[in-house]
Amino acid sequence: MYKKISLAALSLVLLAGCANETAKEPAADDTGTKDIANETMKGTSQYDNGGIVNATVEKEGENLSNVMIEFVDKDGNAITELDQLYGPDKDTQTSIDTEWLDQVDYLENYIKEHGVDSITVDENGKPTNDDLKDYVSLDVRPMLEAVKGAIGNEADD
Repeated sequence: MYKKISLAALSLVLLAGCANETAKEPAADDTGTKDIANETMKGTSQYDNGGIVNATVEKEGENLSNVMIEFVDKDGNAITELDQLYGPDKDTQTSIDTEWLDQVDYLENYIKEHGVDSITVDENGKPTNDDLKDYVSLDVRPMLEAVKGAIGNEADD
């Protein structure tokens, strides 16, 4: 009788072991996934007064994830105010009541969302896109040229 109970207990242990083995999670299969390429690209252009525009563009795969535009004077100092870039006659350069750096920030976000090639400008370099011209009234050609240089496109003359 003890042999039958021992044999039954052994059978239960073996069954429990088999059931436990099948309940394990299968190993994750990573063969179907691939890393999205992240890139950081840089471009440069010049303003008429000798100032430099630097553009840094970050991409995740095919999409732009960040666009940063910065200005540097002839001596290598960062430009943070419009009169540093254009001199005291800055009122002729911007016709809307929006701070210069806010306009640049808006342009960066617009490029990120719509792409640099979607922006059209007039003969003065000011945006003609309806959803852009109310927020940016600067000559954006040097900025667009720097961004295009960063992403590898040739700037239109």
